[in-house]
Amino acid sequence: MGLLIGTPGGLFRTSDGFETVERTLDARVNRLRVFDAGAFAATPAGLYHSEDGWEWTKLESFAGPVHSMAVSPDEAYWYVGIRPAAVYVSEDGGSTWAESDGFQNLPSRDRWRDRAPGDDAAVRTMAVHSSAPDRLAVGVEPGGVFVSVDGGSTWNDRTAGVHDDVHHLLALEIDEYLAATGNGLYRTTDAGRSWLRQDTDFRDFWFNYFRESIAHDGTLYTAANGWGPSAPGGAIFETPVDETGREATRVPYPGEKESFVVSWATDEDDIYAGTLRIDDGFQQRAPGRILRREEHGWIQVGEVPTAARSLATI
Repeated sequence: MGLLIGTPGGLFRTSDGFETVERTLDARVNRLRVFDAGAFAATPAGLYHSEDGWEWTKLESFAGPVHSMAVSPDEAYWYVGIRPAAVYVSEDGGSTWAESDGFQNLPSRDRWRDRAPGDDAAVRTMAVHSSAPDRLAVGVEPGGVFVSVDGGSTWNDRTAGVHDDVHHLLALEIDEYLAATGNGLYRTTDAGRSWLRQDTDFRDFWFNYFRESIAHDGTLYTAANGWGPSAPGGAIFETPVDETGREATRVPYPGEKESFVVSWATDEDDIYAGTLRIDDGFQQRAPGRILRREEHGWIQVGEVPTAARSLATI
């Protein structure tokens, strides 16, 4: 098993634990994803692909920085999300791409631009569940959640009830998604038609800025940055997947006083977390820790030169 670590200063691959850590792509990485079709890196310069995480090939450039990507379980559709907010679809394994006109015509687009901290909003995250290969859920930052059930041709607005600063969508079941946002963690069991906020039951309610979540072996792992009296600081929360938002346990981790977890990855045996330093002002220039969950708790297994924005195992 190798761990891929996407950072503002490049993409790193490990082998033999952390005995070997090599920069394999000299590009800022916004998101890493691994599918049966291989590993993908979303970067400002375009979408990159690799079979093994060592050698990377640029597949395509788009009209803006790539922030997210997904592949349907049957590999019939490959998707890319960019900033300014747009969705591209490939039906031939990444050889050619077409922009989704239906996504461009969503009536709420002007509101995204008005609220975006920059030139426009971004399609920050994408999620496809194996039991619904034609359904794509995307999170727009800021803009909310939108769902297509026909491979990206037409779209349904699923923003009601979820904070619109969406950072990550996790597909738990065919109709069940978890949204990590800039103000809260939200869950839907009806494909986004309704949402229920989860972190209000975590007790540590000062921690409300979420970047990403992951499920492994019946447990949901999520993390947040704190803004209240105990800030600065981060917190990891662990809870049973089937009881999201209930019985959440806060588990200490190395560096929690100055950093918080922004990325996760898992294989059959282990779960990893990557951090960003809080006192870096989200500039992400300070080193990022790589953590691993052991039976007794979280330990640090390595470090990268800049924030560990995205993780994946290969």
